[in-house]
Amino acid sequence: AHPKFLEGAVATTFIDETPELFQYAPDQARAQKLLYYLGDLIVNGVSAVGADPKISPSEVDPILPHIPEGPPPSGWRQVLLERGPEGFAKAVRSHSGCLIMDTTWRDAHQSLLATRMRTIDFIAIAPATARALAPAYSLEMWGGATFDVALRFLHECPWDRLRKLRQLVPNIPFQMLL
Repeated sequence: AHPKFLEGAVATTFIDETPELFQYAPDQARAQKLLYYLGDLIVNGVSAVGADPKISPSEVDPILPHIPEGPPPSGWRQVLLERGPEGFAKAVRSHSGCLIMDTTWRDAHQSLLATRMRTIDFIAIAPATARALAPAYSLEMWGGATFDVALRFLHECPWDRLRKLRQLVPNIPFQMLL
């Protein structure tokens, strides 16, 4: 903190007259670098120069929540399918509460795991998502890098991913960040 500011001896021109306030130390981003490394290691296995190429990625056995039997509850996608785009837009405008767009399926794996989550990983959590987020306005689950990564790095069909996830999450609209 600046000594003049701490003393309370400043005026409204303090920011304009104190350019050193904008001289920041470079961010080390150590925690972010560690997360990127761990994500790469878990998904792709050891890829460092000189590392043993026979070491495979970690086995992951996630603890999934209990999923009730039967179809998931209706959601905003049913509104879209039953009323069409105009009826959907009208329902959104007349909705009195807050509408939530969940970005986990796109941003979490893009930011923390270099967009390397496989379709099988999403399939494992999709039924729980369809129930836990049934009231959500949409799931942002697609972005510009998703298509490229699915083909080049995961060797998966991105269209197949969409079809499989739509079957498991029939009640929440999907959204793409473009």
